[in-house]
Amino acid sequence: MYTQAVDADDHVSYSGTVTSVAYDSDHAVSTVAHIDHQAPHSWRIWYMAPADAYGRLILSDEQRTYQYEPSLHRVISHDWYTSAPGVAVPVDTATVLHNYSIEIGPASSIAGRAAHSLTLVSRHTGILAQRIWVDDQTKLILRRENYNSDGAVTEETSFESIRLGTSFPSGLFAMTVPKGMTLVPGFDYGKSTQDTADVLRVASFHFAEPKYLPDGFSLVSGSMTTHDGVQTIQLVYGDGLRTFSLFENATARMPSFDETAPKPMLVGSASAEFADVAGQTLVSWNAGGLNLTLVGDLSEKESATIGASIHP
Repeated sequence: MYTQAVDADDHVSYSGTVTSVAYDSDHAVSTVAHIDHQAPHSWRIWYMAPADAYGRLILSDEQRTYQYEPSLHRVISHDWYTSAPGVAVPVDTATVLHNYSIEIGPASSIAGRAAHSLTLVSRHTGILAQRIWVDDQTKLILRRENYNSDGAVTEETSFESIRLGTSFPSGLFAMTVPKGMTLVPGFDYGKSTQDTADVLRVASFHFAEPKYLPDGFSLVSGSMTTHDGVQTIQLVYGDGLRTFSLFENATARMPSFDETAPKPMLVGSASAEFADVAGQTLVSWNAGGLNLTLVGDLSEKESATIGASIHP
């Protein structure tokens, strides 16, 4: 049932409205979008909230993504997996089943459709990590809740309405650049690769890897990018559901916390800054002439333990 749910988007076309909420320590950020999906790979996502995103349009074939920003007269081309509100979530099913036990819950109703919940609990810690509600007929995931190690919801995504088997107008998913708008590249995050040794081999500084990872986590991928002459390496670790990234560069400059005021904490003997940003933990500190930043599905304690095991 879980495998069917992960793969359902490849087989089921639909039109619906999705609300996503990310919870920080002191506030929540909500996104509302109307989604048209023509299986297997065509997407049209129109944002209705928040106010500063109203009118934004995303078209994608899961290879390219065009983000239309009418107020800027621009079409931004970038990666699909950074663009969609809770629908473009890649899942390694085998890793999930290795690290999590899954229990089926009672019958319920989501967006007027009969569904059952699946609860995913870590085999290593016994902690609830995620709950999804799966449509009985199509196996689409109608609702998803992610939890932190304290059991609090960090992010939830749910269909408010959905219509299945929709017949879409011709050209609805055409990725074109309208007159008066300019196509520009999005931020270059660097090409991700599983050959992380190659990424580290060409680095201009010695990348320090963590000696400790939480149970079930392993290295997933790496990438390198250079902006304004500063080379930054990112390694991504995951256990199938939860992920975190480790960023390092040789500037020894702390990142800016634009959306929230950071709090002080210790990573080993180093002074660090900590914040919850859009449901993600962000911890940054300087050591050995490097800036090191952890971002992801981690608790403050986990971040500190991982960080203390890194020795530049």
